[in-house]
Amino acid sequence: MDNSADIYPMSSTATTMSIFRLSAEMENFVDGDNLETALKDILPRFPTFAVQLRKGFFRYYFDQNELPPRAFPDNGILFQKIDSLKNNRYLFRVQYYKKRISVDFFHGLCDASGAIEFLKSLVYRYLDECGEELPPKGNIKVVGEPVRSAETEDSISKYYTQYNLLGGVVGKMAGKNCFGIRGRRFKTLGYGLIHGYTSAEKLHAAAKAHNCTVTAFIAAAALLSIKKAFFKNNESGLDLVAMIPVNLRKIFPSETLTNFTTLTKCAVNPAVTPDDLDAYIAICKRQLAESLSDTGELAEKLSLSAFYSTNPLMKILPVGLKTFFTKFGKAVSKKTKQTLIISNLGVVKMPSGMERFVNRFTFNINISKKVPVNIGVVTYNGITAISFTRMIISTDFEKTFFRMLTDMGLEIEISSNLREIPALKTRI
Repeated sequence: MDNSADIYPMSSTATTMSIFRLSAEMENFVDGDNLETALKDILPRFPTFAVQLRKGFFRYYFDQNELPPRAFPDNGILFQKIDSLKNNRYLFRVQYYKKRISVDFFHGLCDASGAIEFLKSLVYRYLDECGEELPPKGNIKVVGEPVRSAETEDSISKYYTQYNLLGGVVGKMAGKNCFGIRGRRFKTLGYGLIHGYTSAEKLHAAAKAHNCTVTAFIAAAALLSIKKAFFKNNESGLDLVAMIPVNLRKIFPSETLTNFTTLTKCAVNPAVTPDDLDAYIAICKRQLAESLSDTGELAEKLSLSAFYSTNPLMKILPVGLKTFFTKFGKAVSKKTKQTLIISNLGVVKMPSGMERFVNRFTFNINISKKVPVNIGVVTYNGITAISFTRMIISTDFEKTFFRMLTDMGLEIEISSNLREIPALKTRI
């Protein structure tokens, strides 16, 4: 297990685990048998995914898994915990429904940048199994080619430097006085899901008109929407905080398919900031630029990511005690460190011609009781998918956000699992 992944198995409970989802929306209906065959074929090309989780005395670790992987019909329960026995101990779960192929990934296995490479290969091999005439593979990893050591390295260890973590970056990431979204929750398994699809070109133009990146634009619009949808009587003293994952492969030379991300944040105090998108954008743009330009801070965050596996005390502490302290700390801390997470995976690159078979990709991040709504963003084939996952019934946040975008002239196509409708009817 890579050095940043120790926290994930220790945070798992009887019903939840740290999962995120990537989906490909296909042009035609998915054949489950062909999908499972494709999955078995590509797995040897991804040895870091062909593993099972083991519990050692000092830490969890990955062991080779030689059982056959499986593909399942999607049961509609978003982010249900992966059943180890049913899934033959794999830490990813492949599902299909009508024209959609979805893969849920345990975060200890990889981050979204590594996961999308796996999904691209799965989709390409699946279409080949279906007898489609495909374009040359381009940047897609295919069966039979050698696995390069750069793909399996632990880049956290490679670029890790020892820092004193007391204060410094820990203080910056602490998220004090943070506003937490609250609302009536679903009582049965599964979460609410809303996708908003828009033109990538027009979204980029809207961000450019505000002199910012798409990520800063979405973060500012999301925080302002939360202010409008949830704040009561200006709840002074509380900041709106968006945590944003940063792909460190764009900063440090790395091709790893394991975890290699850190977090930065945008924090806005709505009590002193006008209810104006430009005001929110200015703050988010400045904070993102400062964080990404500070290589010292990024190096400290790498040190923080490797804390459990590099700190001398943590290395000799039994895994049972580490798990207890991890869960106890979360249980006694009533305050949230962030209002939401916004993860922008960027543009998925597929060979020219694949758009005949794959319409778009979507990206969903998991949620928690303290952070009940999160946003995942991904772009493919000229379409940006902005996906909200939530455990509360209210859709006020999503409505406010997408109306803000349509008021600026963006056309938004909405799809939803309509999880809130039976909940409202039965007053869960």
